[in-house]
Amino acid sequence: MAIAAFKPAPIFKPIDINAEALRQYSANDSAWMQKQRAAALTMLQNTPIPTRIDEIWRRVDLNRFNLNQALQLALIGNTSAAAEPSDWTVLRDVANAPGWLMHVNGVCTTQRLDPALAAQGVIYCSLDQATREHMALLDQYLMTQCVKPTDTFFAALHATLMRGGVVLYVPAGVSIEAPLRAGTWLSADHSASFHHTLVVMGAGAKAKLIEEFGSPSAMGETAAAGMPTQAAGAAMINSSVEILLGDNAQLDYVSIQDYGRHTYNFSTERAKVGENATLHWVVGGIGSRFTKTAIEADMIGSKGTALLSGVYFADSKQQMHYDTQQNHIAEGCVSDLLYKAALRDEARTVWRGNIRVFPGAQKTDSYQANRNLQLSDKSRADSIPGLEIEADDVRCTHGATVGQIETEPMFYLESRGIPPIDARRLIVEGFFAPVIERIPLAETRERLLEEIGKKI
Repeated sequence: MAIAAFKPAPIFKPIDINAEALRQYSANDSAWMQKQRAAALTMLQNTPIPTRIDEIWRRVDLNRFNLNQALQLALIGNTSAAAEPSDWTVLRDVANAPGWLMHVNGVCTTQRLDPALAAQGVIYCSLDQATREHMALLDQYLMTQCVKPTDTFFAALHATLMRGGVVLYVPAGVSIEAPLRAGTWLSADHSASFHHTLVVMGAGAKAKLIEEFGSPSAMGETAAAGMPTQAAGAAMINSSVEILLGDNAQLDYVSIQDYGRHTYNFSTERAKVGENATLHWVVGGIGSRFTKTAIEADMIGSKGTALLSGVYFADSKQQMHYDTQQNHIAEGCVSDLLYKAALRDEARTVWRGNIRVFPGAQKTDSYQANRNLQLSDKSRADSIPGLEIEADDVRCTHGATVGQIETEPMFYLESRGIPPIDARRLIVEGFFAPVIERIPLAETRERLLEEIGKKI
């Protein structure tokens, strides 16, 4: 008797995006972008959908998420920008930034760059403008060297539908001292976002970029407010980040997502670090109903450095999944990863980290640590570190912890007249402090701490 081959069920139903729907979606795009979309659609149609037996998707619960519904609403949705949110705290801190970009529903509403930087050859503009004025830059770097459409299903989907985004190019030898800023807002009546960030740093260039992402009812929402179902207006985010650092370049990049609880957030992010270059990469996750983020740092030049930091706080029934990869390809490089999570109620977090040392990447010095603070008995934190070493002269270590607030520091604070809820807040803030202190702007640090306090 013949035994039929086992075919694992995909997490999503097969998607339905045809050439005509994509043509209508791209009607207002540049000819360059329309060509890119058509090529990406072919790749998407040949890319398998993730299944339950895929290791990185095995712990994911997406029973309430309908990908096709989100995509169809995105394809026929209104792409005109809504008004900028007057009450978003991010907007109060941008007056002195040397560059500022604001997107609402994938449309750039505000764009500003210091003329002195523009005169030095710095490009800081929306993705839409870049597709019309800087095609040569995009031809060389956009989804060709870091994140590629053929990498994963969500990378191919993003390449097909990307809309809105930030393009930063800093020429060799140019230094930008104050942080550039970018804000991306997804209004409640918009169904999907396909934001793309591209950062290219020339040899010896220096810059700081802070991106913040939000949507209504993101921060401060209590567990009692509940978690809306897809039918109640769920939104999808499918974003991508690409960072390329030339030799001796230095970049501080901060990304903070603060989406509403109706949002399913999928992100693919990758950096390439050149010789003697330094990358400080800080990730903050507070909002969304579900987040699945894949982050990779490729050490392609000798003696490069990557410091990867993450802070995320989940409550109610939020799920936050972070997959990190430190790839040591060149010799003598250093990478140091520290991701910290707090979780309460029935929330779940999953961190999966891996250090891979390629053959020939001798003198590698790499470390990864994941620390989890559980504030309730029903929450769950999975921490899965890993090493994959193919060189023999390296130092690679990892560590992971999951624990609750100890009674001694609580007693110490309460004995000095501090109420229990304030004592818990101080302990959680202290737990996150080593990561938050790496954010190169005081206003952003303070706002993140404030919103963390609201979740306690």
